[in-house]
Amino acid sequence: MNPSGRRVAADIGGTFTDIAFLTDDGRLMTRKVSSTPEDYANAVVDGITGLIDESPDQLANVADVLHGSTIATNAIIERKGARTALLTTKGFRDVLELRRIRVPTLYDPMYVKPTPLVPRNLRFEINERVDANGNVITLLDPSEIDRLIPRIEASEVEAIAVCFLHSYANPAHERLVGNILQKAFPAIFVSLSVDVLPQIREYERTSTTVVNSYVGPPVKRYLTEMANRLHSAGTTGRLMVMQSSGGVIDAKTAMDTPAQIIECGPAAGVVGAMRAGAEAGYENLITFDMGGTTAKASLIENGRLTRSDEYEVGGSMSSGSSLVSGGGYALKLPVIDIAEVGAGGGSIVWLDAAGAIKVGPQSAGASPGPACYGAGSEPTVTDANVILGFLNPLALADGALPIQMALSYASIDKRIAQPLGRSVIEAAYGIHMVANANMTRAVKAVTTYRGRDPRDFTLFAFGGNGGVHAADLARELRIGRVIVPPAAGVFSAVGLLKADMQTGLTRAFMYPLADMPFDLAEEIFAELETRVSTRLGQNQGTAKLQRFADVRYAGQAFELTVELSAGHINKATTLDISRRFDEEHKRRYGHVFSGDYPLETVNLGVTGSIATLPMAATYLSATNNDGHHREVFFGPKFGTSTTSIIQRSALTENPLSGPLIVEEYEGTTIVPPDCRARVDAMGNIIIDLGTTQ
Repeated sequence: MNPSGRRVAADIGGTFTDIAFLTDDGRLMTRKVSSTPEDYANAVVDGITGLIDESPDQLANVADVLHGSTIATNAIIERKGARTALLTTKGFRDVLELRRIRVPTLYDPMYVKPTPLVPRNLRFEINERVDANGNVITLLDPSEIDRLIPRIEASEVEAIAVCFLHSYANPAHERLVGNILQKAFPAIFVSLSVDVLPQIREYERTSTTVVNSYVGPPVKRYLTEMANRLHSAGTTGRLMVMQSSGGVIDAKTAMDTPAQIIECGPAAGVVGAMRAGAEAGYENLITFDMGGTTAKASLIENGRLTRSDEYEVGGSMSSGSSLVSGGGYALKLPVIDIAEVGAGGGSIVWLDAAGAIKVGPQSAGASPGPACYGAGSEPTVTDANVILGFLNPLALADGALPIQMALSYASIDKRIAQPLGRSVIEAAYGIHMVANANMTRAVKAVTTYRGRDPRDFTLFAFGGNGGVHAADLARELRIGRVIVPPAAGVFSAVGLLKADMQTGLTRAFMYPLADMPFDLAEEIFAELETRVSTRLGQNQGTAKLQRFADVRYAGQAFELTVELSAGHINKATTLDISRRFDEEHKRRYGHVFSGDYPLETVNLGVTGSIATLPMAATYLSATNNDGHHREVFFGPKFGTSTTSIIQRSALTENPLSGPLIVEEYEGTTIVPPDCRARVDAMGNIIIDLGTTQ
């Protein structure tokens, strides 16, 4: 990636595709276009070429096209991934069925585990066995694989996952099978667990390898088509893809390990929030990203991203927290810890059997969209916000998207208000509050579930609907301040522009810390550093390499990641690891057993990154709002208020009291009656709530 060249970013959401472009002279240009579910590449190409038409001299020679997409996530959620087979050690055919003993909701006797991504008839047992030390107990016979090939061919699979017991300690059997399969099926996507996740824990390793194969073919087709379409449109820049860990990598590497981009879209926004927060002087943030389909939350503490190497995707709430796991498919790869719920502007509102209002997880998406767009009939959160006056009742996106308020009214009246015997305005406010209640789950998953008090943080809101719900959500969580950045409605695309090029690799390394074999550790680190540098490509000479180790108390079920100081591995390194582990354990769990139990390493790893240059961008808003008023309902406490509709430029460092609504091309920000709003030197809207206790 060219860290100083022209960059254009495209982030695909369920309703809109967002485009952001940073010009040579520091201008930030943005565009929102409707997503095109039938072919998501259409919206990306149209959005980028639309900006080219506006500024051909600036976009003629784009160095990098940065992309965040939900294609891998959607393949899992919608069960539209590749038909996949699994080859595993004899006796371990049902690991995907057994999973872990976790459920997403307590005391639910009706809970049913998710259906495995590989059905049982496509899971094949191989007579081979390696022990935890890498010793071969049962030697693999290649002729067994040869006899299996006709069965695999008859099953018409598009992808194959291979995961043998303890292959992280001795990969010979997996490598042998992988070579045979590649020769027999050159067109089939093959994943080996030693390439995807060479670590302990059989279920997580199997699940991650299967996910990699399951999303491999659709991701490869999508990225290949995207690169071809961009080239045909005249864009010469290299296609780079966001990873779940918060860095970008070239599309070819992403095609090889597509499981790394499962949560790439939400990650970009969190990276952007970290950078914007640092520029504005805020180190402790809760990011709140509400789009058209989902709402996401993450934690930035002491200016650093919160990462996890355990994640679930495809459940009612995607999260890295074990307290809410069990409803999706396990991924054990580095990810930014993001909790996600199915509550967005396009989330469909319905009544359950008891007559309670429910929001999502089904979404009207870009097509047909909310009722007010003119094509759909189901009521959505956006329709409720139109009725309340939070959103412009005539048009959104500076007039680009016409709104028909009468359709919102009719939809909510028929499907929600009349069955409940309530007025339409009461039903709309109820929908708004239920959506907020759903989204508090995501915030709590990254704060209170992890021993953090939300009141110690500032809420950083973005996404097309983030500014609409942020103040009310902050009030529910007793958070005293909300930040809404410039270009908030396309902020995930802006975050892509700010992301570093980054990749990483790990290797199992099971040794007591006191008996660590230094020469072996140094040898493994050197190999990983070489492979990471190769992945980074032509700019590897400017890469920053960071070593780390996964460490735990002997006998613990889970480990913590600690960074290593630079230099050759020696006795001083182990003392430094011990100190850093104690600090991290204290921070994460509130206590430490320093000296009481021996430590042991589980994995060694290396990350490599190439930093982008800092963005000193001038935000160019397309809004031509001259300022006016409309009636807005702020709930039973405040009732209906005549509310000023202003632009961001109308705010200064001197606070204005609410109620106010800031309307921009990319999104809307609500300032309730008991709040005050101002802008800081970076152009962020700062909303101070009246009370937090």
